[in-house]
Amino acid sequence: MTATRHPATRHRPTSVRPSFTGNVTWSVAGNGGYALCQWLVLVVVARLGTPAMVGDYALGLAVGAPVVLLANLSLRTVLVTDPLGEHPFCRYLTVRLAAMAAAMVVIGAAVLVFRLPAVVVLLLGAAKAFDGIGDIYLGLLQRHHDQRSIAAAQLVNGGLTVALTAALLYGTSSIGWAAAGSAAASLITWVMCCAPFAGRFHNRPDPRTPRHTHRADGGVAGLLWTALPLGLASGVSSLSVNVPRYALQHHFGAAALGVFAAAGYLVLTGNVFFSAVAQTLLPRLAELRANGTPEGFRGLLYQALIGVGVAGALGVWAAGLFGSGLLRHLYGDEYGGPEAGRVLTVLTLATALGGACFVLDAGLSAARRFTGQLAVNAAVLAVGVLGALALVDRYGVLGAAWATVGAAAVHCALKWAVLRRAL
Repeated sequence: MTATRHPATRHRPTSVRPSFTGNVTWSVAGNGGYALCQWLVLVVVARLGTPAMVGDYALGLAVGAPVVLLANLSLRTVLVTDPLGEHPFCRYLTVRLAAMAAAMVVIGAAVLVFRLPAVVVLLLGAAKAFDGIGDIYLGLLQRHHDQRSIAAAQLVNGGLTVALTAALLYGTSSIGWAAAGSAAASLITWVMCCAPFAGRFHNRPDPRTPRHTHRADGGVAGLLWTALPLGLASGVSSLSVNVPRYALQHHFGAAALGVFAAAGYLVLTGNVFFSAVAQTLLPRLAELRANGTPEGFRGLLYQALIGVGVAGALGVWAAGLFGSGLLRHLYGDEYGGPEAGRVLTVLTLATALGGACFVLDAGLSAARRFTGQLAVNAAVLAVGVLGALALVDRYGVLGAAWATVGAAAVHCALKWAVLRRAL
């Protein structure tokens, strides 16, 4: 008797999900490599330029980052936590392109109104906008757990940014041309890496999600309505982080801001690790939530918080011991000294608190609790502004660091209060 064949199942593709540890490793490699390259850019500017150039560069990022992050509307998070495919990818891309164009208009208006260094601010704003467009493609990769391709795109972007910025600054001694190198690197990465890498996932559903899904009928307006609370929250959060920088620039000028930025970029190592953990957690937590397994959701979240807490404590200890000498060795004598070491230690504490916020944000986003995050971040912004007003004028760079810690502590406490209701 001949066995019956079933053509529909004979060639069914199998889907092998990368391990959690493997994805964290790739995420750390990508985020770590990218952050290292961003820090190397700052080292290049500090070594080939002046503290004022470092300050101008940091100011350009401080102006462009909140605007672009607000315009991002956290669409990547919405995309990753949309396993049922309620909106097609082309809709996410359309909204992101329009939002980046609007962001550039706002940055241009800020340059005119506040009389900022136009060339540097506009070019670094363009770099952030190009990164924002590439980011939505990376969100599609993240939804399919492809952290390896994400890491490759980040490493290309970082490497090109260092190479082009260093070459142009060395050849021209102009911080404007250095900013142009950053913009060119982001544009090349979007066109040559992010879009091609994500192309194989266009219109392909995740095989681990239910087959009977529906597409939201709200169109672009429906997507905007879903993303707006979280997008506003992210923009407000970025503004909160940069408030001490604005205060330093106002009271003490670009040189003081350059010293603060040099210490701040050094603690990016912690942010890299915490961000990598949160990015890898997010799709897993979203699936646990969608599958109705609250015990697994809580267990994974608590494990991540404990790990982040231990890593943060070790980082603060290391900064207290080695911070001053490390700053002097990396940047030069202008960036060292006992006070600079204290600034680095305080900023490391802020980074540790921020790491807990990364994990809590992943939990809130996985639970699709977008609205509450806006209220929390607005409160954090108010605390950050009050802290900057009270501390920066009196204590300078160290006051800016403590204002950052105060905002981070309030942020962490409020996010935990909101998430507890969802557990």
